[in-house]
Amino acid sequence: MERNIEIVLYAFTVMYTPGPVNLLGLNAGLSTPLRRTLGFFAGVALAIFCWFAVIGFAGQLIVVERIIPVIALAGSLYILYLALKVYRAVPPNATESTNGASAQGAAGQLRFRDGFLMQLLNPKNSVLVIPITTVMFPTHGIAGLSLIAASTLIALGGGGAPLLYCLAGRTLGKRIARPEVLVRCNRIMALLLVVVAVLLLYDYVLSPLREAIT
Repeated sequence: MERNIEIVLYAFTVMYTPGPVNLLGLNAGLSTPLRRTLGFFAGVALAIFCWFAVIGFAGQLIVVERIIPVIALAGSLYILYLALKVYRAVPPNATESTNGASAQGAAGQLRFRDGFLMQLLNPKNSVLVIPITTVMFPTHGIAGLSLIAASTLIALGGGGAPLLYCLAGRTLGKRIARPEVLVRCNRIMALLLVVVAVLLLYDYVLSPLREAIT
């Protein structure tokens, strides 16, 4: 176990720092019941597992590096879509009783598909997956079934990151539960997601393209 502590520390540091997925988890905790977002966390975990399983067994580092700009472009566009979704979401109000209001409140609900696609298309997965699968796993002799087991544990930890942010959001939400405050939080989160999308687009698409041209 002591030999694997570097894997645990590295994965924890990368997965639990603020990012688009964790920001969405925080936002969901402020405005959405926990049971309605469990699918989102499961989608995040499955996407991380897919990355580890595919890259871990294939080990094609050069191919992965070449497609990172494509993944970054798709991921940035999807993050912008989610930013718009969060911006337009209406927090649930206990006094709402009409079907129209209920449908409007559900517009910002995060589903399994959202978590899976957002994490699958997140170019920062390479920061997490490639060092572990190409350096740490081989160094510690992790392969075959051990690789699947390790990937599963890391994926569960990855799904737990936005869940932890969500629980933090729920704690804050008890103190700032007024609808107008939650709307402002939605818009701040949406703005942060836009910033994340722009940074990903610049770092993984525009910057490499400029270096290739020059």
